[in-house]
Amino acid sequence: MFSSCARTGLKKYYTRISPEEFASYDSAILKLKSKYGNVYHAYQHARGNFKIDFLVYQKIENGEKGGLYKLDSFTGIKNDSTFIFYGNPLVMTSDTTNWPRGLWFHTHTEGSTTDFQTDSVPRNKPDINYSALSMGIYNLQKGKLVKISAIQSEEEFNRLHPEGFVYLPNPGRFYILAKFTQVK
Repeated sequence: MFSSCARTGLKKYYTRISPEEFASYDSAILKLKSKYGNVYHAYQHARGNFKIDFLVYQKIENGEKGGLYKLDSFTGIKNDSTFIFYGNPLVMTSDTTNWPRGLWFHTHTEGSTTDFQTDSVPRNKPDINYSALSMGIYNLQKGKLVKISAIQSEEEFNRLHPEGFVYLPNPGRFYILAKFTQVK
């Protein structure tokens, strides 16, 4: 079954926190410093010996330190001004050898029910130069991989509602890119 992040809107990917909450974390290591803000890799104890880690963004406004934002656990940094907010992985498997190539899955709609099979690969898949593919959503049409969107987000996928075999390039997940300045 397809696992959806079921989120819309950028604000769903982060939460504003107080300086006191930030100070309560077990540790916070500066990961990136830019003119837009500082990004920390923070750690916090959970139950037992388990630690959770996440990113915290401290915004810089008019040269002064501003608000603190705890970012979604699937957040990455693209560069010194852009976050990558990933959706949940579509498939959970111990075989991660093919993930750098992206992810194939199959979708089929019958009436109002859509069936997603995340472990599906086309039987006669075409020769593909995976490293030449750019971000986006691809659909297998008449034996050829066709880019149907340059946006690799769940919202875009839901809007397009493709049928048949779908391919998401590396990292094989839906995501959105957001500038540091968009975090408010």
